[in-house]
Amino acid sequence: MTEVSRKENKLLVIVTTFITLAVLFTGYSVSATEPERSVQGRVKVGKITQWYTKNGMEVLFQKADSLPMIDFRLIFDAGAARDGSFKSDDGIVLAGLAKLTNSLIFEGTSELSANQIAEQFASLGVEYGNGSYRDMAIVNIRTLSYEQQRNSALNLLNKILSTARFPEDSLQRERARMLVALDYEDQTPAKKASRFFYDALYPEHPYGTPPGGNRISLKAIQQKDIGAYYQQYYVAKNVVLAVVGDLTESQAREYAEKISTAIPAGEQAAALPQARQNQQAIEVRENHPSTQTTVLIGQPVLKRGDKDFYELYVGNHILGGSGFSARLMKEVRVKRGLTYSIGSYLVPMHAQGPYQFSFTTKKSSTEEAIRLVEENLQQFIEHGPTEEELKNAKLNITGSFPLRQTSNKDIVENLAVIGFYDLPLDYLDTYNAHIEAVTLEQVKSAFQQRVHPDNMTTIIVGPDVEVAAGEGQVIEESKI
Repeated sequence: MTEVSRKENKLLVIVTTFITLAVLFTGYSVSATEPERSVQGRVKVGKITQWYTKNGMEVLFQKADSLPMIDFRLIFDAGAARDGSFKSDDGIVLAGLAKLTNSLIFEGTSELSANQIAEQFASLGVEYGNGSYRDMAIVNIRTLSYEQQRNSALNLLNKILSTARFPEDSLQRERARMLVALDYEDQTPAKKASRFFYDALYPEHPYGTPPGGNRISLKAIQQKDIGAYYQQYYVAKNVVLAVVGDLTESQAREYAEKISTAIPAGEQAAALPQARQNQQAIEVRENHPSTQTTVLIGQPVLKRGDKDFYELYVGNHILGGSGFSARLMKEVRVKRGLTYSIGSYLVPMHAQGPYQFSFTTKKSSTEEAIRLVEENLQQFIEHGPTEEELKNAKLNITGSFPLRQTSNKDIVENLAVIGFYDLPLDYLDTYNAHIEAVTLEQVKSAFQQRVHPDNMTTIIVGPDVEVAAGEGQVIEESKI
């Protein structure tokens, strides 16, 4: 071999190594013609396929073979909204049970310790995780799509699901961590305000149960409660499996059957009750030694699948959901300098989730800022957006939508939402068309029918908070 050939080979090795590292660390797929990505930068994927396993587990699959990896995401209807089904011997609702159960899934099986589970996943190059929220609990793994790695990863996941044992020492450690988290919440105005917000919005509804529990409930939870919760809710008929990655549909079906056999068939959790709006304004004022005041305003409005979702979404984007182009940002920050940041958010869930306005401000400007939010909301409900605002909102929403589908992680999360909330399989394909079809009158009508300013809940947490005179029920201190 000539000296020139050796130099060329050395250069080829360097370039190949650089490209390989780029693929691994950026998630980018390199090819001569770039067939795996559209001009918009989205990962090229196949159609969504849906089916049920033999013991009733719902599965959604989408092929995405730009990279040699597979994401498996299990979404159980086992969030904090289910905590109310379990009580201690003393009748205490075991708030925090869903979160505690989910956090212990990878802590050990009948044969493996938490360290051994972590070591085996690490040896396979597998990422794994879990999470618990109000509506759902999640278990997920990401594995390389090579046969040996994916088979070993799935075998380990199945062993964990089928023989999870929730060791007592792990329970004590996680309980202590959650108790410390409650102390942190008490010291953080935004988190304290959020806790009060859900408590006041949902006084008789499962969404009022705090996912992190409270000090009494956490201390009452025992190992038997976690086992019972797991046996009731971590079952095939109460979960959606989302699979995205470099595998065929037949392979996905084979793996789905194996996963579903790791858990009993069980029964689907009962539907949650409708979340009703309060019949009067509620105000919670809490003194907190902070430099600024945190304010949350809102009410239950929207659940997943509601027919006027798009009209409310576009309207909120204009009113408070689009950063510096939103009305509230212009009126409260830009024109008057009363806050650094202000926004509004729709949180659709199984039952009606909150429509929430949030901001922080100085103590001296709290009442003025609240009044401005209320005035702007009332004006928006009465008159709706302008033609120019609607046009700009549509361009912004439809233009940014492809950015929500730029990786396998994005795709599996979207797929999980579609399956868990029983949305149409063409939800992503038709999303922009639905946004484009929204009219001025539809936005105004949706807000007039759904949003009721006279029944809003307002949470004020800050320094030297005083009870203001006015109509509405006033709660001076939360008892959580």
